[in-house]
Amino acid sequence: MRGVVGKCGVLELGFELDSRGVTVLRHLHREVPLVVQQALYFDEELPTLPCVYTLSSGGPYVEGDRHSMSVELGEGAMAHISSGAATLVATMEQGDAEMRQTIVLDEGAYLEWLPRPLIPGSRSRYTSTTELVVAPTATLFYSEVVACGREHSGERFDYHSLALSTVVCRPSGEVVLREALRLIPSLLPPSEWGLEEGHNHFGTAIVISPQEVTDRLHTLLCPTATADPRMSVARLKDGNGLLVRFTSPHSEPIVAAVRALCSEVRKMVKGVPLPAEFPWR
Repeated sequence: MRGVVGKCGVLELGFELDSRGVTVLRHLHREVPLVVQQALYFDEELPTLPCVYTLSSGGPYVEGDRHSMSVELGEGAMAHISSGAATLVATMEQGDAEMRQTIVLDEGAYLEWLPRPLIPGSRSRYTSTTELVVAPTATLFYSEVVACGREHSGERFDYHSLALSTVVCRPSGEVVLREALRLIPSLLPPSEWGLEEGHNHFGTAIVISPQEVTDRLHTLLCPTATADPRMSVARLKDGNGLLVRFTSPHSEPIVAAVRALCSEVRKMVKGVPLPAEFPWR
């Protein structure tokens, strides 16, 4: 499978505070098909916050693709990063596609990571490996939403395999969270992943922040059995983080719930909520 040749995209983003106290995109390196739009400062509540949207000019991920993305925030820097559209993984015959991500936050940094959903196509094989390095006084909101497939085409869990692994650690190397999901619908039915009947989409939010913030957030979250999306909450071992899961029959309620949760984090850390989402999103 790995003999199939695809694209090798690279995207490196480095954010720093300038002399005015504005966070700027100081370092940018990109290799197609991964590209990034110009940093925008449209958030009236946080005018020094750059909002950045990543894109893939090559269309869906195809077999043989090997992409990597790295993001670094210097001391006190902050950023909001999203994707311009959902991440599509095309139908495959024999190969697979990979994405490797590294995110590093220095002391006092603040990052919101809110990409659009991942949509795996029929017979696709996709692997994502993510390393999150977060300083003790930094705050990271990291999320991912995964669809069951291209539902408008009648696809539900028709992909071959989906492997998602995430490690959260401190700059010292101490690991505070390690999780790995390998989903093969043909071998293990979705009901055995913890997805209830009809809940074909799931999402994950990881919040890493000083304990005062995570304590308040944990108190605020009240999972219920009847809500849409349904939610579960777990505290990380050092008390400085939360792992939140969502499931729903559709992806959009999860996207909305993840965004609402991010807004609560921003209010606790920065004192203001997220602005309303753009209508075209």
